Amino acid sequence: MLRPLTQQDWPALHTLMLTRKFPHVPKTYAEAETQFKKASAFALPGTALEAAFIFGPPEDGIAFFDAVCSTAQEGRWATPATLRALFTHAFAAPPVGLGLRAVWVQSHGAKALKAALKAGFVPVTPLGEGAPILVITPALVPPSLQKPIKG
Repeated sequence: MLRPLTQQDWPALHTLMLTRKFPHVPKTYAEAETQFKKASAFALPGTALEAAFIFGPPEDGIAFFDAVCSTAQEGRWATPATLRALFTHAFAAPPVGLGLRAVWVQSHGAKALKAALKAGFVPVTPLGEGAPILVITPALVPPSLQKPIKG
């Protein structure tokens, strides 16, 4: 369902993030490359990078999650199959997944906030102030988005 991003994909990912005015993106690829090396990143299948999903380096079993997509994929990538694959990667024990105990996102915009809430994330900062932070744990993943984890 998802394909892991390789170092060959990173320049396109950096360009997509800059094009979409993604917050906190280094201006140069060299700076971004350092961050990409520490992350776990995936894309939708196919040759063109239309949507990417990035888990930051885990700290004490917790990692941030970012999703960036082209205008053509906006609002279309968050399918149950994609979310199941992302949650499996986040919460399954290694080597299947990262074995995280929580994932957090910072929603920039109403569409991103609505999608995060629908996927089961819960707010940990006020929703009406700036870009709220939301968290999900394995117990909060909606049953419809859970996948039996083999491993």
